[in-house]
Amino acid sequence: MQAGGMTESYDVAIVGFGPVGATLAALLGQRGRRVAVLDKSERIYPLPRAFALDHEAMRIFQQIGIADELAPHMTPYRPTFYLGADGEPIQHFDMGAPPYPLAWAPAYTFNQPALETALRRTVAAQPTVTVRLGTEAVDVRQEDGGAALRVRTQDGREATWRARYVVACDGGSSPLRKLLGLRLRSLEFDEPWIVVDLHVHDDQLARLPATNVQYCDPARPCTYVVGPGTHRRWEFLLLPDEAERRDTSDEAIWKLLAPWLSPGQARIWRAAAYRFHAVVLEQWRRGAVLLAGDAAHQMPPFLAQGMCQGLRDAANLAWKLDWVLAGRAAASLLDTYGAERGPQVEETTATVKRLGRIICERDPGRARERDRELRGRQDGQVRPQLRQSLLPGIRHGLVDGDRLPAGTPFPQPLCRTDAAQPPRRMDDLLAHSFVLALRSPPDAGMARQWAECLRVLDATAVCFESAGPSPAPTGIAVLDEADGIMADWFARHECDAALVRPDRVVYGTARRLADVLQLLQGAVRRLEGLKEASDTTA
Repeated sequence: MQAGGMTESYDVAIVGFGPVGATLAALLGQRGRRVAVLDKSERIYPLPRAFALDHEAMRIFQQIGIADELAPHMTPYRPTFYLGADGEPIQHFDMGAPPYPLAWAPAYTFNQPALETALRRTVAAQPTVTVRLGTEAVDVRQEDGGAALRVRTQDGREATWRARYVVACDGGSSPLRKLLGLRLRSLEFDEPWIVVDLHVHDDQLARLPATNVQYCDPARPCTYVVGPGTHRRWEFLLLPDEAERRDTSDEAIWKLLAPWLSPGQARIWRAAAYRFHAVVLEQWRRGAVLLAGDAAHQMPPFLAQGMCQGLRDAANLAWKLDWVLAGRAAASLLDTYGAERGPQVEETTATVKRLGRIICERDPGRARERDRELRGRQDGQVRPQLRQSLLPGIRHGLVDGDRLPAGTPFPQPLCRTDAAQPPRRMDDLLAHSFVLALRSPPDAGMARQWAECLRVLDATAVCFESAGPSPAPTGIAVLDEADGIMADWFARHECDAALVRPDRVVYGTARRLADVLQLLQGAVRRLEGLKEASDTTA
């Protein structure tokens, strides 16, 4: 294909076939959208980079059908202890005990090449998705009804792809972001670190810490994380004289590892020097082009949220693109993507920076004061805190105000539709659409009142208790939960119903069944208001 030759047309063109681009392609392909995804590399990067997944990421992988396939390549995240300048604990983060609210452990460590292999296999199975490797995007321009993306193969052939929307998932250096002139805003964190991944010999594993450890030692801040199998990761802050050299020679690495291992006890898998940045896009959408993943934001690794945040981008964007392409919503729905994700990323980054300041303190006197203060807040007894409690929900955009649980992930209990069948994860029993979740069944009159709003929202209605004055009306499914998660959730939030978005984020709640109609009508008005705003500015 020479320049100016063949033109191909798609609903969505995705630039970048890493975990975020591949996840978005899979989510859109599941919805039947015509998708093209390209990447300039012809193969998966064979070494580990991202190292942790959280339960929201696993829920997304469950939706696209690869979560159980990943089991041999991941392990639940170990408890994390922050050790102070004296080597004693100052903080302790854990995940709590099961049953877990999203059906998955709150966090895992994993093997990234294995994940990407599974993602690419599921994308390849989507009949409406086209994958072009060894191909890069060289230009993009806005056109009526979409965008034109000029692409070039490694042998120099060029073609034009036309798409209703283009999503740049092309990494931290994002050529498309630069072509569009979109700016990243600094969140004021910049530290040089070296990341070292090892396969430790089996007979040496028992001598290493069984938990994850943040060594908050002012002489050399360091992180140790337990990976699946024999995989262990160390991260070391580079001292001022080392930062310029960025020495990743085996000799330099083994010198850093000397307190734990010697060369005959492990094999270096990967070592790379980085500057950990904190940046976020100022503008997430320009016309028909949107950005996601590292192209849109980057953060230090102290909460292991870098890739997880990119996967949240994909889940947020997939259903909104689908709704716009289906004509259910105006293009202005896509503006809620950045309105939601921008502040959520910034709030997450603020937490990461707070942890980073604890970890990276280099002054011995301030480090001792830090330790006294943190222990003092816990009355001298270091208590476990839930890792997942550190993550913010969505506080802006398409949610019903800022009152919890709006904007937070809706639980995923194990449920039965038939007492004779084993319980299954809730999402596997429901369509990837809006869900009206009810504590108990409504009467038939209420259900008739809700019907039109449910139709407009393309919503599935389910209740989690079969008891009531009468059986659930026609059109309302009954799920018998196996672990009590939903009963506790409704009681804790003092509500009888919740409207849940297709990305399984709570839109809002109703205190009583009598308030459900108002909740549904409010959501319909919000979506119709977006359409009216779009029509006004068109």
